[in-house]
Amino acid sequence: MDLDEFGSAFADAWSRIESRFLKLECRQAYRELEASASQAAYERGDIEAACTLLRQEAEADRPLYEDVRRRGIEYARVRLVQEPLTDYLAYELLSYRIRADMGESIEVVVCDAALRLPDEHHFDFLLFNRHTTLIHDYGVRKVGLQTGGWLTHEPEVIATLEQTITTLHRSAVPLQTYLASIRPGRSEHGPLPI
Repeated sequence: MDLDEFGSAFADAWSRIESRFLKLECRQAYRELEASASQAAYERGDIEAACTLLRQEAEADRPLYEDVRRRGIEYARVRLVQEPLTDYLAYELLSYRIRADMGESIEVVVCDAALRLPDEHHFDFLLFNRHTTLIHDYGVRKVGLQTGGWLTHEPEVIATLEQTITTLHRSAVPLQTYLASIRPGRSEHGPLPI
């Protein structure tokens, strides 16, 4: 499915969610949509502007966070990280800090740098209860740019992905714990602005 169909499938799956939404993110380099002013500001070195824009972007998701709280949905993002951090991950950690302050549960798993992410067991997906999984498609580029994805309702596939994220969750640390462990910074191009 293309990106628009992926968005529609997300909205449909979200409307049927009852108790749990889990997200696994593995890509160490990713290109936000061309219209991402926050990523452009970060890449220019304007961290203050990037943070302001990231706060504005996060505000667009406030209704989602409010829906999660109102409905009592377990909502967690599990992020696989390899060090030294790529510039993209340093940027993404700024976004995560803002989103965690808004109430999003974000956990980090530090992986061996030799692991080639994504791989056949670790790739980006969204798990809605046990009824739907959306798997991201980034094409063949080294730096991810989402082009669409796949939807599955297959119980065996969903069970396997659920086991993957459950296993990773056991070794994950909360975002704040991870952020405290990386100061003063370990990115591939110098200190982290977090």
